[in-house]
Amino acid sequence: MLAGAHEAVTGNQLARLAGRSYAQVYAVVGRMVDEGLVTCDRYGRTKVYRLNRDHDLGHGIVRILAAPGRIESEIRQLTVAWDPPAESVALIGSAARRRTPPDGDVDLLVVRPLTVSRNEPRWRTQVLDLTRRIEALSGNPVQLTEVDRVDLRQAAGSEDALGKLLRIGVRTLGGQRLVMPSGEGGAGAVR
Repeated sequence: MLAGAHEAVTGNQLARLAGRSYAQVYAVVGRMVDEGLVTCDRYGRTKVYRLNRDHDLGHGIVRILAAPGRIESEIRQLTVAWDPPAESVALIGSAARRRTPPDGDVDLLVVRPLTVSRNEPRWRTQVLDLTRRIEALSGNPVQLTEVDRVDLRQAAGSEDALGKLLRIGVRTLGGQRLVMPSGEGGAGAVR
């Protein structure tokens, strides 16, 4: 939380953001202050904290938090050169919201053109290469869902696993933008 904050944050603010008690946060942040990773300034009775971005580990923390953006950029770079191109490439579910747990899958959706066979060698190679690259960058297994536009439309309104993931979130990284209309009672159609 301190890495994402560019202003000083009080202990009470940290506790509220972390969903923990002030005592729990104070114990952890106190150790970080002792190690120099976090700075602490006093303003009267109030202590405010900042990540020490000059600390050797501070750089690493900022880099870790920027990893999802770097992985998304890599996916964009790899898929823009595909031949045959995908209609769409997107992160779905918790990956789209950048909330993949450390031991969770990266849910990746690839929309294959209707004119391309699922077993076409060039297509298979580029999909497999992308999957391997994401796994290498993230350290997480990739759960690849490959569909054509017809299958995607059917899944969008369904209660199957893909339909549920689409309702959690969609972050298009290549090709046509996938839009999941929000609203109560379901996702609606994929356009």
